[in-house]
Amino acid sequence: MNIEPTSSRPSTAIEPEANALLETIDATLPAALSACSGWTAHEITAHLAAGSVEIALNLEAYGEGKSVPATRGFEERETPFRAMDEKGLRKELPKSIARMANAIDAVLAAEPDAVVPWTGRQMAVATFITHMRSELAIHRWDLVGDDEKSLELLALPDLTNHAITVLGRVLLSRGGASATTAFSASLRSPGDMDIVVKVDVDGARLTRSDEVSQPSITGDRAALLLFLWGRRPGDPRRLTAPLGRDTLAKVEALLVGY
Repeated sequence: MNIEPTSSRPSTAIEPEANALLETIDATLPAALSACSGWTAHEITAHLAAGSVEIALNLEAYGEGKSVPATRGFEERETPFRAMDEKGLRKELPKSIARMANAIDAVLAAEPDAVVPWTGRQMAVATFITHMRSELAIHRWDLVGDDEKSLELLALPDLTNHAITVLGRVLLSRGGASATTAFSASLRSPGDMDIVVKVDVDGARLTRSDEVSQPSITGDRAALLLFLWGRRPGDPRRLTAPLGRDTLAKVEALLVGY
C-alpha cells in the first residue's frame, strides 16, 4: 500500500508519514499487539481509516457550502471499520487517507485560511495536515517502537509544535480534568525552547517558554513527543526526571493521552 506522489498540493506533506505507516501495516500481522492498550494492528488501522474519513466528511461538507456535521466519537465512527475483514480494511486505509488529502486540498485551494468546527473546537484546515502526520507517526510507533524511521519522523519539530499549539489543551483533557491545584513543569530537549505543562485558573495546557528553570523531564525531541502523547520510548532511559518521582508522577498523571 502506498499513497501515490502528487504535485505541489499541500497534502503532499502527509506522504512520508502515510507511506511509512502503510508499509508497516503491510508487514504487520492484524492480530499483532500494539502499544495502545487493548488494540491490535487491526484496531489501529480502523482508527486511522475512520479518522481520515471523518476529516473528509467535515471538509467535503464545508467545501460544498453545507452545514459541517458534528464530529462523531471514536466508537461510532470506528465500529464499521473494525467490523471489516482484514483484506478489506487494509485496502480501505490508503483510500481513506487519499480522500482526506483531496478534501484538504480542495478547501485550501478555495480558502487558504479556512477554519472549521472539529471535536468541539475550531480547527484551521491547514493544521489537519500536521495533525494527520502526527497521528500516522505516533501510531506507527505504536506498532514497531523505536526503529530508525520512528526516530526520524517523531523528531521533526513541526510535530512537536503541533502538539503544543494545536493540541496543547487536548492532550491534557483527560489527565487535567481532575486537576484541582495549580501546577507547572518544564520539559526540555537540547536546542529547543522548553515545553511547559501548566495547570491554573485557565485550565490544563501546554505552552512554550524560554525562561531558564530546572526541567522536570528531559529527553530527545522524539522521546518528549511520545511523552506528550501519553507514551514512553522503548528505551525509557532516553527520558530523565531530574526533580524526582513526585514531580514525574504529577506530570504523567496529566499526560495520559486522549
